[in-house]
Amino acid sequence: MGLEDKTEAPTPRRRQEARQEGQVARSMDLNSALVLVSSLLFIKLTGPTVAQRLRQTAIHSLTHFPKHDLVIGDVTSYLVRLLLEVGTAVAPMVIGVAVVGFLGSALQVGLVFSGKALQAKGERLNPLAGIARMFSVRAGVELAKSIAKICIVGYIVYAFLRDNCTDITSLAGGDYKTSCSMIGQLTWGLLLRSAIALFVIAALDYMFQRMQLEKQLRMTKQEVKEDFKRTEGDPLIRSRIRQRQREISKQRMMHEVPKADVVVTNPTHFAVALRYDAEHSNAPIVVAKGQRLIAQRIKDIAIENGVPIVENVQLARALYASVEIGYEIPAELYQAVAEILAYVYRLSHKLKAA
Repeated sequence: MGLEDKTEAPTPRRRQEARQEGQVARSMDLNSALVLVSSLLFIKLTGPTVAQRLRQTAIHSLTHFPKHDLVIGDVTSYLVRLLLEVGTAVAPMVIGVAVVGFLGSALQVGLVFSGKALQAKGERLNPLAGIARMFSVRAGVELAKSIAKICIVGYIVYAFLRDNCTDITSLAGGDYKTSCSMIGQLTWGLLLRSAIALFVIAALDYMFQRMQLEKQLRMTKQEVKEDFKRTEGDPLIRSRIRQRQREISKQRMMHEVPKADVVVTNPTHFAVALRYDAEHSNAPIVVAKGQRLIAQRIKDIAIENGVPIVENVQLARALYASVEIGYEIPAELYQAVAEILAYVYRLSHKLKAA
């Protein structure tokens, strides 16, 4: 089938199989942009605290440096203690950035654990396929995206330096603390603008990745039919199963006819068998019903087992249309059914008396 024939949206089964194969819409640039933006925000929020702790660690390390001759054990313990203090200071920022990176991937593709994307495949070593990928639409988009990032970030840097040229030139004559503060502010503004621009580009790339994946997963009409067969089963088999279920249900229904108290007929089109057990139900129950051939079979079984048959056209139609097998009759039919059951009980007593 040609690609032009794939006009149908992918089925849920097709999407699930693609996820198991590792085919998901994911933009590495979006993940990188989220990590970059979150890193800047963490530095902005926790940077002063981290810097103060590192400063105190450095002062303490230099003022309490051992004055005696050092051995390997002293150096090792000193370095371990120093690394622990530095790690404790920067750990919240590192953990926060790692969590953002994980959430960035999870929000894009969900939790997907698949090793199939890492399996070795022969077609990946095919040089022709590699050349085709180099000149594919995806490769063109990646190239355009890289050029766009370079141009946009380059323009942001140029515009920032142009707009802040006066502040930058004044750094040469300023004092140490003022110059450091100004450099920090300028660096923060430049990085934040660049990160936001990269985030916008990455978001557009993620939208493109989703469209490309949707296009790759499209199916032909025949593939949709085959997928439906695999999911729901062959229509012929399902038809045979339903037919067998109807036959079993009909056999079970016919076994209940001899237990009925009366069969109400149309007389030829409908037949409904009723049973009333005052100890187990509040109203008569329909134990069997049918039309035409099934109705005739119900009457035959009733005759064979001595179950009374009463002709009532309107009641038979109403019972057939409004009551399912195994359910009690509705309240509006109580009067009509009660009269028939009373007639049947009187007739039964007369027969027994005779």
